[in-house]
Amino acid sequence: MSYKTIRIYNETFDELDRLCSTYKASKTELTAAMCKYFINTGIDPNDPSDVTSEVKKLKNQLISFIRTQEKDKLNPLIKKQDLLIDRFMNYMEEETVNKKFMMELAQAIVDKLKK
Repeated sequence: MSYKTIRIYNETFDELDRLCSTYKASKTELTAAMCKYFINTGIDPNDPSDVTSEVKKLKNQLISFIRTQEKDKLNPLIKKQDLLIDRFMNYMEEETVNKKFMMELAQAIVDKLKK
């Protein structure tokens, strides 16, 4: 593979050095990675608001996904849970009343037999 030389400002060269240290990459590797990043994402490096708009898009997609999951999965699950709790409470109340009634009836029968 052959190399080409590019001219950059001293300040940019220093920033490139710092980035290379941070990401433990050579200048060649880092420059190639930056080019691939901008090509793959389609972000304009000269327009910082472009990154902001991309982040906003991702945020909106995430919120939309969460709302869809809430509507399709969570809300029906909560409704089913509430229904099961209501049924269980009704069952418990009916069983409690029946047991209480049976105990009173049994006690009344025992009392009658004792007389």
